[in-house]
Amino acid sequence: MSTRRKKRAELRALECLAYSSTLSYLRAQNDYDKEAKCIIEHIRPLLNISSHRHLAELKRLINDEELERLVSLKHVGESNLKHKWVELAEKEDEDAKSNNNSTSIKKKFKGS
Repeated sequence: MSTRRKKRAELRALECLAYSSTLSYLRAQNDYDKEAKCIIEHIRPLLNISSHRHLAELKRLINDEELERLVSLKHVGESNLKHKWVELAEKEDEDAKSNNNSTSIKKKFKGS
């Protein structure tokens, strides 16, 4: 692998790590809110995060048991803290499926 390719791979790994860490921090701090939404909307293009990668990170957040324990300790007595994160993941998943369907429909029409 060339030095240039290695550097690009290292930069990409840092972008993904930064995004993952930011989402973990937001999840640990509070439920999904306007501030978290704004941060995510601004950081995604900056770090070149695709919709597919974003959805994968949301699913990771929702299923991370250690992160859930941390959130539970910080927000003692509150229940269902991740419901807005789950809603966001479901919405993103529906949007991704919708985009895939419209792309495949376009390809079908283009081919005929």
